[in-house]
Amino acid sequence: MNSARNPILIGRLLSPFVRRVAVTLAYFGIAFERRILSAVDHISEVERTNPIGRVPALILPDGETLIDSAAILDYLDGLAGADRALVPATGPSRRRALYLLALSCGAIERAMLANAERRRPQALQMPERLERLLRQTRQGFEALDRELAGRDWYIADHVMQPDITTAVGVTFVRHIFPGLIDHNVVPRLDAVTARCEALPAFRSMQID
Repeated sequence: MNSARNPILIGRLLSPFVRRVAVTLAYFGIAFERRILSAVDHISEVERTNPIGRVPALILPDGETLIDSAAILDYLDGLAGADRALVPATGPSRRRALYLLALSCGAIERAMLANAERRRPQALQMPERLERLLRQTRQGFEALDRELAGRDWYIADHVMQPDITTAVGVTFVRHIFPGLIDHNVVPRLDAVTARCEALPAFRSMQID
């Protein structure tokens, strides 16, 4: 049982999946506590919350635990209500949002796999796999740049979850792989990332 009055977010903000949840909580004005655990360095503690050892997890005040960032974000949209939800409930705009989120999360995951690959002992590294993962990361974000053609935001006239997740992803990838996402190739992506990172919810949830 979580005796705290506020939900507890498990994970470090270095994880883009943790950070997109933290930013969304802050954007909705939902007070929460943090338990700063790494899925690498604090595996036993993380596994007590999520048996498969992944972050984020969100422990609700009644003791219920939510795992997987997509499930947590869906719960938060429900709390916020239809008028404030960051993913539309139905229709073409929802399908577009889910497509963009799949593309963004896929590119982020490729970058995370590439980071794990390059950290393997040199004798076990697979250069072709690393090159492929980096290429797919780059291609994913270049596709997300094209999806912004003629738009300030992805699916509305204000920030929504595809914007949050993509901006978090761009910042993360540039943190671990400087130069991989070429500024000259993704000007629209740069603009939406800068717009998001200037928001109070983003400024209050910097990578740690």
